[in-house]
Amino acid sequence: MELSHAISDAVLTLAGVFVFFQYLRKLELATCLLWEAFILSVTAAAFFGVIRFLGYSQAIVVSVFFQHLASTVGAFCLVLVSFLLVARKPVEKNIAYIVVALGFMVFAFVQFTGNQQVLQYVSMIAIPLVLLIGIFGLFKGQSAIGQWLILGVIALVFATYNKTFMPNSIFDTTDIYHYLVAISLLCFGGAARHHQIK
Repeated sequence: MELSHAISDAVLTLAGVFVFFQYLRKLELATCLLWEAFILSVTAAAFFGVIRFLGYSQAIVVSVFFQHLASTVGAFCLVLVSFLLVARKPVEKNIAYIVVALGFMVFAFVQFTGNQQVLQYVSMIAIPLVLLIGIFGLFKGQSAIGQWLILGVIALVFATYNKTFMPNSIFDTTDIYHYLVAISLLCFGGAARHHQIK
């Protein structure tokens, strides 16, 4: 049992649940689907992470499954929905489903081949794209949306590389990762609430 990790993963889980009920469930189906692909995948991974850190080690398989889902399908969808939000364009169902399908194709490739590098490549493309979209939002007059997206990306980057940014931290790097990803989800939720509510 690793209690501090379980607590930090529980905080991450609660952050994802909060974002879903506070912001996402009010959106149109296709829009909600795109946000959910990332936010709920991270939330599910964290939930099973809690179970794992409480001593049921088999839960790691399910947690990793959802981590990969967030890193592929979720990443694809996050880029698209962020762009459409900043551009103030409606989410067309056909385009949303195509992007989800493409994400699942990459996800299936990773699952069946075990090629973990693909996840890194997708992240290396998706995260900077969302950052650029956020910056584009600032210049386009969508300052609130742009700021939320930028903050969400910054929190993700700090979470991913917290060992580098804080090499001598007294805090556990896994816990820092969970808390920063929780902040990232809240930021993306802040951006998502600017969609037109159905």
